[in-house]
Amino acid sequence: MLNVTDFREKAPRSREQERQSRPANVEADIAELASRITSLHGQARGEIGSAVLMLDLAAQHARQIEKRMGGASVRKDFDEHIATIERLLQIAREMALKL
Repeated sequence: MLNVTDFREKAPRSREQERQSRPANVEADIAELASRITSLHGQARGEIGSAVLMLDLAAQHARQIEKRMGGASVRKDFDEHIATIERLLQIAREMALKL
């Protein structure tokens, strides 16, 4: 019976060491997560800005196409759709600024 280990005697030591090492690990993990969130937030803002810019260009091209249209009723319908798109685009710009 020389190989018998008293686990009760060793267990409190390992728990104390684990408790002491946790705060450093937790703080490092929190710092890493905060850094990732900040990075992702910046990337999202950039992508949203690019998307708004592309939609704005598409709306400008649609206005140019509208000028070339022949039928008055078709032009009016097209104009109403473009106006709706431009209103939604303005809302998207305002929301992007709040990010």
